[in-house]
Amino acid sequence: MKKTIVNDVYFKQICASRNDPLFVGVRGLQWLRFSVPRWVVEGADVQLTCQFDVEKDLLYSVKWYKQGREFYRFVPAESRMKQDYPLPGVMVDKERSGAQQVTLRSVRRETAGRYKCEVLTEAPLFRTLVKSGEMGVVQLPRGPLTVSGGQNAYQPGTNVSLNCSAPHSLPASELTWYINDQQAPQEYLVDYRPDSDPARGVSPRLGLHFTAQRWHFPTGELRLKCTASLHRLYTEEALHRGLASPPGPGQLTRGAVADSLQLSRAGLSAPLAALILALRPLTLC
Repeated sequence: MKKTIVNDVYFKQICASRNDPLFVGVRGLQWLRFSVPRWVVEGADVQLTCQFDVEKDLLYSVKWYKQGREFYRFVPAESRMKQDYPLPGVMVDKERSGAQQVTLRSVRRETAGRYKCEVLTEAPLFRTLVKSGEMGVVQLPRGPLTVSGGQNAYQPGTNVSLNCSAPHSLPASELTWYINDQQAPQEYLVDYRPDSDPARGVSPRLGLHFTAQRWHFPTGELRLKCTASLHRLYTEEALHRGLASPPGPGQLTRGAVADSLQLSRAGLSAPLAALILALRPLTLC
């Protein structure tokens, strides 16, 4: 038996007779692990994995395809075991490729597509394993996540209006608004048409519009947060805080109106009730 080392993975080249008692009852060619990353970052190096065990069989070849076109093969019986073939967007690093994995350098948008690994054993059985997986290439946002609009202070009954914009990326980032660490209701959101650019990708914008209520100020301030995410490869957030402000002259909150009615029912005159309300600290929750 002869063992060949490729990328620190052993695979068996059996030179003895197939009747060798060492292999009685062995199942033959089988998968160990197959992996094509679903999403990768543009410009990164990527490893595609096709691990198998030939068991009692002889390995004839391992071939990789993209969209049905072969771009790499490993044939242990040939003098040049590793061979790659030109394909737009696919650059094979042969030094880091072998029988059970292939490494692609500096992936681009054109690198995206369906990748297939085909494993074939020698005659007479010609056992075959085939698996495929889809890979997408992500162009990450370049620049900060921005929040525009809003005020430094709010009071119950005032309108809150902000917009959140993410930098261009491909595909577009997913935007989410939070109010005091709770995801904002759908009816508070305004989904604007994104800005698209053939070279830079898509820039999404999501608005947040609602009327502030007393329960929006549990700690004396309104905390708003916008997050942007892209397939677990990118996460960013932008914060906005607004302090609770007392009502202006001639304005009463619902709570103040209820307290005024309660004082009136207690027999206090209107001027005295107004004085008590004016001296009492403002509470918003």
